Amino acid sequence: MRRFLRAVPAITVGLSMVATSVVATSAQGDATPGASPGALPAGCDVVAEGLINPRYVAVADDGTLYITEAGNGGDETVAPPEPEEAPQVAATPKDGEATPEDGEATPEGEEGAAEGDEAPPVTRGFTGQLTAVSPDGEQTVVADGLPSYNEGVGPTGIALGEGVVWISVGGAAATLGADPLENENSILAVDLATGEAAQVAELGSFELENNPDGTDVNPNLYGMDLGADGLLYVNDAGGNTLYSVDPATGEFALVGVVPGPALPGEAAQPADATPVADEEPGGEIQPVPTGLDVGADGNVYVVTLGALAPEASTVLIAQADGTFVDVATGLTVGIGVALGPDGELYVSQLATFVGEAPGPGNVVRIGEDGSFETVVDGIPFAHGITFDDEGNLYVIASSTAFGPPPAEPNGQVLRCDGIAA
Repeated sequence: MRRFLRAVPAITVGLSMVATSVVATSAQGDATPGASPGALPAGCDVVAEGLINPRYVAVADDGTLYITEAGNGGDETVAPPEPEEAPQVAATPKDGEATPEDGEATPEGEEGAAEGDEAPPVTRGFTGQLTAVSPDGEQTVVADGLPSYNEGVGPTGIALGEGVVWISVGGAAATLGADPLENENSILAVDLATGEAAQVAELGSFELENNPDGTDVNPNLYGMDLGADGLLYVNDAGGNTLYSVDPATGEFALVGVVPGPALPGEAAQPADATPVADEEPGGEIQPVPTGLDVGADGNVYVVTLGALAPEASTVLIAQADGTFVDVATGLTVGIGVALGPDGELYVSQLATFVGEAPGPGNVVRIGEDGSFETVVDGIPFAHGITFDDEGNLYVIASSTAFGPPPAEPNGQVLRCDGIAA
C-alpha cells in the first residue's frame, strides 16, 4: 500500500503531517521518537537550545553560528477557506443492519472525530527571528519581529555575507486566503551591526501571477545559499521552484521547476505529471524542494521532501537550462543538504519510518553511486545541516513544535565532531 501520496502543497503541510503522526502515536501510549529532546545521538553535543521552530544553521569564519527560527505565529487568527463538500453516498446496509436515511453517508471503518480533537486555529504574527551563538556559547537574538505562522512557517533559509546575513522567509497566506504579512515570501538582508532587516526581493507574487509548476498556487520560500557567482539561490517549497536572486539589486530569475519524486519502481515525473493512482484518486505527487547548498564548483544541490513516503525524497543538481539531474534517490523526507570539507555530500532526513509511524531523523552521507549511509542517527525532527572547516557537523534538532508555544521552546543545534574531517 502506498502511503502519503497525496499532494504536499507546502512544507508546512508536510511537517504538520509528520508531527501529527507523532502526537497520535503519543496519545496511544507508544514511544514518540522525535517529539522532544531526549538522549543525544552518539558523538553529539548541544550548542544552542531554547529555539522556536529552528530551521537552518550557518557557521561564520570566526565560528559564530547563525540560526533561523520560524517562530510560533502570533495574535492574529486566520481561518482557512472552507473545503468543498464531497458528495454524500449512502452505504449499502448489511443483512440485519438498519438502513441509513436517504443520502446519509456511512463509510465503513470511519468514525466521527472525538470532541476536543479539532486542530488548533492557525495564527500568525511576527515571532520569527534570527539567533546567533558566539564561539564561547553566548546565545543572542540578532533580529526579531519577522513574519511567522504557528504551523512552522517563517524565517527559514540562510546565507552569510560580509557583515550581513540573508534569510528567506516563507509564507502561508495564499492557502489561507489572506493578505500576506509584511516581508512574507521575501529575501531579507539582516545588518549584523544594527539587527535591522531590509527586504531584498519579494518572490511570492511571482508564484501567484505565474504558477510555474502548474499545480496549486502556494508560495513558501525555504532553503537558500550564496553561490560563487554572487547570486543567492532559494527554493520555493510550495511552488516547487528554484530561483536565483541578485542580493545587490533584488533582481531575480526562475532557474527551473523541480521535478517530482521517483517512487520505487517508477520513473521521475514533473510536478504537473498525471497523478499516480492510489486509494486517494486525484492526489498529485509534488517534490517540495527544501534544503539547498551551492558547491565551490557552482553546482546547486537541491533536496526534496518528496511525498512523505519512504524512499520518495531525492537529491538533484540544477542545470543551466532549467532541468535537474538526479544525484541520489530513495531517501525519506529530505530536509537539509550540505557539502562537507571532505568533498562528500550529506543529507538530513527529518524523520525515518518504522512501520506506519515516523521515527527520529538522521544524517546520511551520499556516495558517488547515489547510495547512502547513516553517519548520525536518532536526531529528533532533524532539519538543516552545515559544516565548519574542521568537518564538524552542525544539525538542527527538535525543529517542529506546532500550535501554541510550549512552556519551554525546545529547538536545538547539535554539534557532531569529525563527521566530515
